[in-house]
Amino acid sequence: MEGKPAKASGLYFLTALSVFVLDLTTKELAERFFREPVDVLPFLKLYLIHNKGIAFGLFSDIGEPFRTLMLIVIPVLALGITYAYARLEGDRFTAFCMGLVAGGALGNLFDRLFLGKVRDFIHLHVGEWYWPAFNVADSAISIGVALLILKHFLAKRSLKDLRNTPR
Repeated sequence: MEGKPAKASGLYFLTALSVFVLDLTTKELAERFFREPVDVLPFLKLYLIHNKGIAFGLFSDIGEPFRTLMLIVIPVLALGITYAYARLEGDRFTAFCMGLVAGGALGNLFDRLFLGKVRDFIHLHVGEWYWPAFNVADSAISIGVALLILKHFLAKRSLKDLRNTPR
């Protein structure tokens, strides 16, 4: 059992570091190449915007001291919780999912600490209906959480199937 949490911790840190590097790299590319909108697909545009709030620009207009506290405390809590949960569960899949969340939290925390805002550049839309702009960090967080929810849903379903199996 000792090797299992150590392997999970290694995957957690590798995933988090990979997401962090990919996020910062894509944000730098967005700074250089997406100052003006670029149509990639009929439903996808790439162009840089700056977000001073949290997800989807929420709380952009609140007072500076509270905003700063909230924008730093939330990612730091996310890092602590994801690491603790990955260690507690001890499996590689959970470590990977939590690494995605942690890497995304780090990427956006970096922007907030050093730039005072988060760089978003991915814009999905259907006609004139736009999803709020996001970045690689936001995607990693969403994918990590979705995969973890799916894992738990499937685990519950498996337990239910086992209980209903005739003996």
